[in-house]
Amino acid sequence: MSTDSIPSPKRREFLGRVAAGAVALGLSSRIPSAFAAEPARSADQTPSDKWISAITGKHRQVFDAPNHENGWALLHVRNYLNTLRDTYHATKPDVTAVVSIYGLGTMQAFNDDMWKKYNLGAASKVMDTSNAPATANVFAKAPAGSPSLAISGGPLPIPADASISALQERGAVFILCNNAYNVWMGLLSGGDATKAAALRKEFDANMLPGVYLVPAMVVAINQAQKNGCTYMYV
Repeated sequence: MSTDSIPSPKRREFLGRVAAGAVALGLSSRIPSAFAAEPARSADQTPSDKWISAITGKHRQVFDAPNHENGWALLHVRNYLNTLRDTYHATKPDVTAVVSIYGLGTMQAFNDDMWKKYNLGAASKVMDTSNAPATANVFAKAPAGSPSLAISGGPLPIPADASISALQERGAVFILCNNAYNVWMGLLSGGDATKAAALRKEFDANMLPGVYLVPAMVVAINQAQKNGCTYMYV
């Protein structure tokens, strides 16, 4: 066996991280063997704790959503905001909902161009109202004039005001896991490190406005709780 075929410790560490992440995402039972390095990050998309400063409300809750659940997770956030408004007369800025984006829901953080170009509906197992893989980010906003998001697969239609953009207007803070993001870039690139780095730059430039990139969701959820957020798994 050639010593060239033996992965370096750094390479082995990265491959292990990607394999574990992919299993957790439920995306693939087979990991490409061509991974060489973690995708590079553009300067303006460095993971940070800036999102913590956006937690300002007296009422604070973090919604742990490792799956998009066909919009069901967003519906829970909407219900939280509506109940505090209608029953307790509390609204922005007195209410803050922190919403996680990772796992099978990771691609919710990116715009329609990425969904169409990279067939993210099929990759994310998201079907539109025609029961075809979504070619646009159906979570970001509802179609013009529609009372609901263009998603099928749930037990009932998801109201238009449960979209990411609508919830952001009401003070919801969306945080994207950098670890999950990197796993997706590796999988979409087929394990080619050079392609993964290029993909990362392209996706960075097409992230939804207002989404915060955090180093790891496993840490961010703990930080949310340390900063006064109650916890709900959705």
